[in-house]
Parts: sequence; structure tokens; C-alpha cells
Amino acid sequence: MKKARPEITYDQAKRGMYIDFEGTMKDPASFLGVFVVHDDGYEEFDQPVFERDLWPVVRSHEPDSKQTQGYEPREAYFFQTFCELHERAENESRKIFAYSTREINEILERLNELCLEEGRSPQLVKLEMEWWENNLVNVLPYAKAWKKRHHPDVEFERGPPGRSARHTLENFQKLIGYKVPKAFASGNSAKRIRYVREMLNKHNGDYGKLTGTAKGKWTKACIHNWHDCRGTRELMMVSCK
Repeated sequence: MKKARPEITYDQAKRGMYIDFEGTMKDPASFLGVFVVHDDGYEEFDQPVFERDLWPVVRSHEPDSKQTQGYEPREAYFFQTFCELHERAENESRKIFAYSTREINEILERLNELCLEEGRSPQLVKLEMEWWENNLVNVLPYAKAWKKRHHPDVEFERGPPGRSARHTLENFQKLIGYKVPKAFASGNSAKRIRYVREMLNKHNGDYGKLTGTAKGKWTKACIHNWHDCRGTRELMMVSCK
């Protein structure tokens, strides 16, 4: 049975925590973006990086560009990160949002795997999985309903082969006027992460041997993630008006 879409107020959308995974298609997500705007307008951003092969660049890299807003990677562990997000959401009475079902599917899969691999308490992991399944809000149904109400004549074009979906975050960002600089646009993030991973593995994790090209790709992947989180928040707020 299809779950009913809970009513979300504009204030809940505004105060929400927005998460977005980045990584390559066939592998577990490499890192997570977490975006929150405080009541005074301060934009808080965090990027827990779970893929250990990428930790050398996390430890050593400082972007050359002056545009460092949206670049906040740090080493992190998956289970601990999601337990902390769960706890914070409850303590601060914030809802957590993600653009589609990708995040909840990965969270449930990874938590289950961690239970088996790390010998964690099955009951504890089960409770954590249930919390996320019941509390992570999928933004896409709200965005589709808003589009149907306010832009019924707009028909999104399908993407290229392999990314043929119509209702992409990129298409909705354009519809609501959220501008993403071309350098950080959708479609290149996975390739950039894969490139950095391969270069680090090639040099046994020696950050000093990374080229400027590899470092630039890493910066762009991180800032793209910031735009995805930030753009999702803008979309959810529009959808709740």
C-alpha cells in the first residue's frame, strides 16, 4: 500500500535538514551533504565522507578558488553520522528531507550491512532503520504536486541515456529559478569522484601526487553537493507555499 504523503508546513520546510548523497552509481555513496539554515539566516553545511579511499584528499586539500562556500568535507563513519542526525532532528524538532528515494534506500541497505559486518546490535540497527524509514521526507512527490498545480503545461525533457528521468532536481531547479553555475551542474559529480579515487589509489593514497586537475574535480564535486542540498531546500519551500 502506498504511504500517504504527510502534510508539511512552510516553516517545517524552512527549518528542515536537507541531505544528499554523492558517489558513483555502482558503489556505496562516497559522502553526504547536510544543509541547515538557522533562524538567523546562517547557512550551516557539513560533508561527512564515508569512503576511506578519499580520506587523504579530505585531510589535505584546501581549495585554490575563493569560492569555498559549500566545501566542508570531513572524515566520518556511516552509522555514527546517521545516529547523530537522527538525534539532532529530534532534539531541535527539525524534519529531514532528501530529494528522492535514493537516500532512504541507501541508508537502509548500508545500516543493514553494517549490522552484519560490524556485529552491531540487530535490535539497535533495526530501530535506527525504522526511524529513518518513518521520518526521512521524500521531496519529489511534493515537487510534482506543486508543478501540477502551478505549471501544468510545463513538460520536462528526458535526460541523456543513463539519466533519462524527467523529474530531476536539475529540471526543478531551473523551473523555480535556482541557478547553479555550469562548473557545478549535474552530470559530472560521479565521474569526478571516480577520477579522484583512481588517482589516489594509483599513488597509494599520496595526496601530494595528485594533479591540479584531480584537486579541482574534488572541489567541484563537493560544491555541486552543496547546490543539490541548498536547491532541494528552495524547492521544498516553494512546494509548501
